[in-house]
Amino acid sequence: MDLICGINPVLEALSAESRHFDRLLIAKGVRNRRIEEAIAKAGRQGIPLRFESRETLDRLSGSIPHQGIIAVVSAKPVMAIETLLDQAHKPGLVVVLDGVEDPRNLGAILRTAEAAGADGVVLPERHSAGLSETVSRASAGALEHVKVARVVNVAQSLETLKARDYWVVGFDASGTERWDAVDYKRNVALVLGGEGRGIRRLVRERCDHLVSIPLFGHVASLNVSVAAAVALYEVVRQRGAVPSHVRPIPARAATAVRQVVGPRDGDEERDPGQGYVPGAEGDETFDEDSPEPLRVLGDHEEAAWSVPTVVKAVGHLRHGGSSHAAQAAAGIQRDGPRGRRRRRHGRPGRPPGERRNQADAGPRPPAEPPGAPAPPAPGNPGLPPAPSGGPPAGPGGPGGARRRRRRRRH
Repeated sequence: MDLICGINPVLEALSAESRHFDRLLIAKGVRNRRIEEAIAKAGRQGIPLRFESRETLDRLSGSIPHQGIIAVVSAKPVMAIETLLDQAHKPGLVVVLDGVEDPRNLGAILRTAEAAGADGVVLPERHSAGLSETVSRASAGALEHVKVARVVNVAQSLETLKARDYWVVGFDASGTERWDAVDYKRNVALVLGGEGRGIRRLVRERCDHLVSIPLFGHVASLNVSVAAAVALYEVVRQRGAVPSHVRPIPARAATAVRQVVGPRDGDEERDPGQGYVPGAEGDETFDEDSPEPLRVLGDHEEAAWSVPTVVKAVGHLRHGGSSHAAQAAAGIQRDGPRGRRRRRHGRPGRPPGERRNQADAGPRPPAEPPGAPAPPAPGNPGLPPAPSGGPPAGPGGPGGARRRRRRRRH
């Protein structure tokens, strides 16, 4: 029994119904719309379902990703080359692989052959990869739809193809013809060699055309799956339709070019703004109280509502200059540290010479020259002034003035 791992390969195998399903294994706890679709198809076909742990599925699949679903099925059925040619379309298209041993390359070629509408693929029994679960996953389920023929000798199978009116075209690096210079509109068999050695000598000698794909870079060859894709779609291009009744290439519908037609000379449409004269008959008149109509200002005119631009003074110049000069230009007067501290907290600074407990801020009287008589004390107007140079007389003397000055400093 073989295994089919993955959602797409299992769905394609269920749709093709070309294999016998022994059972379908589903991982527990998986919630997927496509897995539910596979469960529904398996239920309609009477396939047994088993829900296993993910560890069990990992152990069965090995290193192949299973996406939570594995089908245990019979081997892929193969047929003889004569049966394949009997079921081929006209003109026929067959792919012959000579020694492709990488299962991923084989899966990619099967996928491209199915997409291009090939009638089948011919594989040798030896020196070729088997139709394993790796091939099925690499082909994304296309293995279930492609007809596969097994032959013992590839060179003898080419003679069988020639007897059925097939032209054999071999793709090899030593080819002397261009890959697109061959007529692919007739029955064609495309021959591709294995990795590394290419087409073997006996097979090369039995080819009607030996072509090569040009290389413009530094690499010496293309991957065999890439060369198969180039060859298959060159056949599609020359035939103009996929050689399959399932997916024909739709003909491209001719689209008419839309042309935009403008107004003609005889049209009576009139532009309301054309020929407008202000103050003409039927035009609204504006009195003095009504606002003036809008008009476009010129470059040298200025709007009535415009205001002069105010430029804010910069308090600190980072790239040179002095902040003192900027403050002086803006009319800001600097005080001592107390004034700066008060401005920092949002209060104006105290003028110099003003005491903290002074109620009114009057001008300070000028200083008296030395030797002048002291003014009378405010509380004792009858006391005589002290003589010049004598001891202090009362609270209004020089001693009292010095004490007042000391209090002002503190």
